Amino acid sequence: MVKTQKNFLIAAIVGLLILFLLPPVNGLTPVGVKFLAVFIPTVIIWLIEGGSGWSGLMATALIVFLGVYNGAETYKLLWGGALVALCIPFYMIANALEECGAVMWVVRWILSRKIVHGRPTLFTILFTLSLILISVMITPMVTVVIFFKVLKDLCESIGYDRDSEFYRSHGLIIGWIGQAVDGCLIWGRPFILSMVAMIVGLGFERFTVNDFFRLAILYLVIITVVALAIIKLWIRPDCSKFEQYDDAAVREELKANPLTTRSKILLVGMLAVVFCYVGAFFTPLGVVQQYLNTLPAAAPVSLAVAILALIYIADVDGNKKPVLDIGREMGRLPWNTIIFLGSVMYFGGIVGSAEFGISAALSNIITPIVSSLSPIVSFIVGLAIASVLTNLTSNAVSCMVVLSCFVPAMIAAPNITQAQVLAFCVCTVTICATAVATRAACATMSLVYCPDGIEYAGTAKYSIALCAIMVLFAALLLVPVGAGIFAGIV
Repeated sequence: MVKTQKNFLIAAIVGLLILFLLPPVNGLTPVGVKFLAVFIPTVIIWLIEGGSGWSGLMATALIVFLGVYNGAETYKLLWGGALVALCIPFYMIANALEECGAVMWVVRWILSRKIVHGRPTLFTILFTLSLILISVMITPMVTVVIFFKVLKDLCESIGYDRDSEFYRSHGLIIGWIGQAVDGCLIWGRPFILSMVAMIVGLGFERFTVNDFFRLAILYLVIITVVALAIIKLWIRPDCSKFEQYDDAAVREELKANPLTTRSKILLVGMLAVVFCYVGAFFTPLGVVQQYLNTLPAAAPVSLAVAILALIYIADVDGNKKPVLDIGREMGRLPWNTIIFLGSVMYFGGIVGSAEFGISAALSNIITPIVSSLSPIVSFIVGLAIASVLTNLTSNAVSCMVVLSCFVPAMIAAPNITQAQVLAFCVCTVTICATAVATRAACATMSLVYCPDGIEYAGTAKYSIALCAIMVLFAALLLVPVGAGIFAGIV
């Protein structure tokens, strides 16, 4: 019996015990018991071996077989939900951009501007900002691979090795910011979309992903400043060799090897998509902004992919080929991830349903504890638990657990407002995305702490400090600010 089969057997036993031994008390309903008999074993599997396609399919099928939730609606949410509709075309265009070298070219262009010559601090700032900019277009794992290649080439050219503090500090920036954006930048982010769906399911029906971004962008600004402060004030890498960085040579190389026609067209397509997303927040656009706000997130990127598939250009042999081959890109999609995140969005969207009574049961159990604490302490405790969990296991699972346990209790607590709870929800998502302190925190960090990245030894104290500071900033600053932002939608 292989490891996966053993994990399934353990989870199945837990599910059977819940199904036959858990009493429907404290507000939990009989159908809620059936739901937990599937949901809890599924979470156990996600904790043990991470997200997988088979576990998502198995869990949703069992929900239908047990009569817990409407079958047609289940598969509509799993396969036809906004998450899947957005992820598929976004992955297509992001993969095509990375493959043609457009992203690498843009990064090197940004980092070779004349203004950085002899200015290591400015270089670090531009390095970080370019990391955020590129993260709008591609996934964290691809971003990390590209930026480590850029960092390695740079350090080799000026005489820094992999053990230098310059290399390690910039490697930490790649890991910290490259992963944290997964909980802040809303465009093409399956994790954010699935968690927003869960927040809506917990009783905030008017909450949207655009509302999420209004607070998450503040988190991104703060974590960027904190990360740069840790590098410059605590690690303080030796930058004496940076004088040898020949930015002019890089500019000449880029001029000699310009972007290909395909790369330019793909970049224009992605920039058009980004404009549609950003334009939804830009009030001077007037009616255009209002129109963009009415569009679902999947619409701009779906149209862009369709248009890119209709544009044909000649290859090196003179054969006409589409800028984006949909058939080829379909074969390169990470289906395991898509199915897993689809199931996360499905469970997150229905776990708070009144027919299950799970929120009522958790509220009855946890509310007395939360009510005995001040709101600030409750927020710090909840976010601290989220930070610890996310650095040990799946970001999505950690977020689901914390939101499921704390939100119903906070909603029922007399000393916490609905707007504060909603701000806490957003901060929980951003904190769970800041999974940077261990190798197992998330898939991205496995690429950071590896032979092609940086050594893990000696980095934990900096990453733990970053996580702790962000928990405090979120609880003491962002929750109060978010309460003001969300006052009109609760």
